[in-house]
Amino acid sequence: MSTSLIALPFLSFLQSFSFLKLPQKAFILKEGESRFGFPTPFLGVNPNDLKVSSKDTLGKLSTFDYVGNQKAGPSLHSHLNQDEVFYVLDGKYIFQLGNEKQLLNAGDLIFLPRTIPHSWVQISEKGHLYYFLQPAGKMEEFFIRMTEMGANATAAERAQVGIDSGIKNHGPSLSATDEHIISNSLSNGFVVRAGKSRLGETTWLNGINRNDIKVSAKDTGSELSIFEYNGKEKGGPPLHLHYHQDEVFYVSEGDYIFQCAEEKYKLGKGDMIFLPREIPHTFAQITDNG
Repeated sequence: MSTSLIALPFLSFLQSFSFLKLPQKAFILKEGESRFGFPTPFLGVNPNDLKVSSKDTLGKLSTFDYVGNQKAGPSLHSHLNQDEVFYVLDGKYIFQLGNEKQLLNAGDLIFLPRTIPHSWVQISEKGHLYYFLQPAGKMEEFFIRMTEMGANATAAERAQVGIDSGIKNHGPSLSATDEHIISNSLSNGFVVRAGKSRLGETTWLNGINRNDIKVSAKDTGSELSIFEYNGKEKGGPPLHLHYHQDEVFYVSEGDYIFQCAEEKYKLGKGDMIFLPREIPHTFAQITDNG
């Protein structure tokens, strides 16, 4: 496995408004923690923790960490104003986009464009997804409201929450026990397989550490890019800053020390850190692999 690096460039015009507030210091979330301490499990038993909030990104992005304890998934639906990206950390999943299906394993990523009906189902006993909604929309509010309503909510009440959150329902969920016909490729969206990069290029840091582009800025109107870093040596980059980008790191293997301004943080598997723009930062891998 690897460390996933998420680079988040925002539109430059946002910086011209002094009343818009972004985080001024780093924050970390340990494995199993949610951004504001409010858990929103899917179907009550599958952790689905908010990691990066729309409040952290001026509505540009939200991310969630999903741990699957059931062979389950959402209904067929579409997001009217958001693209969605899923990275498989563990397990096996069937994803449907339109009428086409793909099988994803650990290390695979799928990009699901807005307005196109999609769904997924976990087909392994255990699974783990990290996923992104860009822009954030009202997904945080959707999950909070669904959690508050609980299992006693009517179908009409659940449908209304979806409508209020910009989600259109198109049909039932997929079944893990059904026979799924896998497409050779997707007509819309894309899949990047484990160990591959979005553009077919291999990029390296220090010549031995793979740093693959998984989602390009060209895919998102320069709003979001995602990299996967596989560290084969201890150490990291020099202290530096980004004038126009925030960065988010999610650790899927190894241990790291991160520094942001004068503060230092130790992160291990399952931990995440948000590093604000314009603040000097760096990291050092302290295990042989990461």
